[in-house]
Amino acid sequence: MQIRTVSAAGLLAASAGLASAQPATVDGIKGGTEPYVLLWEQNQPTAFGDAVAGQFTGGDFGDPPGDVMTGVEISIELAELGLVGNEPITIGGWVNSGDRSFKSNQIIGDLPIDTNNLGGAGTDFTAAPFDTTTQHVAVDLSSVASFTPTIDGTRDASYGAAAFLQGNYTGFGNETDGTVDGSGPNGGGSEIDALYIAKDATHLHIFVAGNLESNGNGLDIYINTVAGGSNVIAGAGGSGGFISGGQVGTTFEAAHTPDYLISVDSIDDDSDTGTVNIPRVHAGPLSGDVDLAGTIAGWGAANAGTATGGDAGAASVALGIDNSNIAGVIGSPSLASPTSPDDNWAYGSEIDNVWAYLDDSNSDTVPDSLYLLVGGNTQVNGNKVNFFLDVDGSTEGQNVLRLDNVDISFNGLNRMGDLIWDAGFAPDYWFNVNTNVDGGSGNLQNFTDASVLRTDGPLFDLFSGNILDYGAYFGGELEDGVGTPVAMPAELLDFSGPQLDDPSSGATSLFTQFAPRHAQLDYPTPAAGLLQTAIDNSNVAGVSDVSADGACEVMTGIEICIDLDEAGWDGSSDILLGGFVNSGGFDFVSNQVIGGLPDPANLGDPAFVDFSSIAGDQFVNITAGLLAGGISCDVACVADCDGNGTANIDDIDCFVTGFLAGDLGVADCDGNGTINIDDIDCFVTAFLAGCP
Repeated sequence: MQIRTVSAAGLLAASAGLASAQPATVDGIKGGTEPYVLLWEQNQPTAFGDAVAGQFTGGDFGDPPGDVMTGVEISIELAELGLVGNEPITIGGWVNSGDRSFKSNQIIGDLPIDTNNLGGAGTDFTAAPFDTTTQHVAVDLSSVASFTPTIDGTRDASYGAAAFLQGNYTGFGNETDGTVDGSGPNGGGSEIDALYIAKDATHLHIFVAGNLESNGNGLDIYINTVAGGSNVIAGAGGSGGFISGGQVGTTFEAAHTPDYLISVDSIDDDSDTGTVNIPRVHAGPLSGDVDLAGTIAGWGAANAGTATGGDAGAASVALGIDNSNIAGVIGSPSLASPTSPDDNWAYGSEIDNVWAYLDDSNSDTVPDSLYLLVGGNTQVNGNKVNFFLDVDGSTEGQNVLRLDNVDISFNGLNRMGDLIWDAGFAPDYWFNVNTNVDGGSGNLQNFTDASVLRTDGPLFDLFSGNILDYGAYFGGELEDGVGTPVAMPAELLDFSGPQLDDPSSGATSLFTQFAPRHAQLDYPTPAAGLLQTAIDNSNVAGVSDVSADGACEVMTGIEICIDLDEAGWDGSSDILLGGFVNSGGFDFVSNQVIGGLPDPANLGDPAFVDFSSIAGDQFVNITAGLLAGGISCDVACVADCDGNGTANIDDIDCFVTGFLAGDLGVADCDGNGTINIDDIDCFVTAFLAGCP
């Protein structure tokens, strides 16, 4: 591709009456008077979830926890637990952080619905808000299934009914990949979906349906087998003493006085081939030593068995873990998840189109701001919509993304290193937009991260060696854990500070809440508002998971305003835009790519994505598009119910029939996922206007 140069006046003239138009309000919505020009529409259905109407209702987990067939399976001798017959026992426990200092909200027991992660030690389950529920289960061993299961992480049918079913979302990640070790491209998660108990003549068998992420998270099971004792967790000895030690002071109900602990997690085996986590298990009486019972070879049935390599004299424990579950509980508060369409919530990610214009706020015939509206949706799961601007010709910027850019998005930018762009596209600037539910508070939040992309990598001071370039971020909360708007919600992310790290501090990474280029150029007083973003997630039209029809009609999504000096525009080169939807870990590129793809397959690991080998340009030339006047959007006539190209009495019959039948495809005129009187008004208005 040949990069053109144009006059600033020519660019302004191309931007739809820009000189006299009012700048857009950055709110994620294409207003009727905003001078946007449609430059591109998506050609592929989304393979990252279709943002459809009416998908979710509060408290409904979809695939119920009782259907989950894989998880963590443990077998331990009855005698080790102090059991001789069919004594009643009680069991409690939770998923915990690797150092056991932060409890999740995945508890064996009945937490109030949408309870967030519980956090550190000292939780009192006898006090509000837990005092109306029970955070343990009582098990009568005389009535549990009596058989010997295969300990492999898969639930045998003979286990029978669950002793416990989960009623709370997971705040420790929702596994969506279906890999047995929980390390797939979309990341892992930990959840307790259900608890099953069985025994035979010599062993107690425990099956915890769900997932235990292979990142060191722990599944801690506290068992009461002996009468008496304390319901308050105290420290224990042995190599696993840290497990109960991290929860000292946590108080169970009086009926649950645990005297034995079994804990499962993973540990790096120090493999020469890289970090390889393998499952391990600790077990022991809380009044003595909780010892390392050993490790197993890995995840899945082929690696299950009796743990080996433990402490001398440790209990014998058989273990199997299968992390392939993708059903069960969800990864966000259920009551805070509204029925779409909703301004804040979407259940899929899609890029439908690109609208743009240039603004000259100083009326000096030189564009100073680029406005973009990227129609579509950002799923509320942390998926990242990444944007790349090439504004300084093809000889500057990064045609191949470097691996040593600044640390931002938890080094997510560098996780995309080695991605290759089309010839003629070498981005100078990057930012991503995402929305997610905070695992700790349960609150919905929006964030934008940004960085300059320099040809030779970040700037460093030649004398001190200190880094000078910033990783920039801005964001905050929109709603609390039950869907109520918070005070001063972060609806406009305008990079207005205040954080601005001192470049003379010697820190290996610098962070700021101002736009990154001018944070470096204008330290210590950069201007606010040089980069602005906003999300409106209400679209339920556009592309689906089977079709790209209607992509051009979407007028809500991610809206952006960026100062062209901040972007690094040289004043004459074409302004080019690339981008794609990526997973929350920046490690799996979807098929939702600006510029389009020749087929609908997701692209996968960005390190292996080579756009230069894919047909077409995976970017949009904003300059050329504006000069050409954009593209047309052939919008379907709303009043043409029967699809014959005209609006007549037959269309009235068609609409009335569909309305009475409750047919969304026919009678949902306003596209909001419901059929009501508003759709009648919508259809009548469209019918009176007629079809072109």
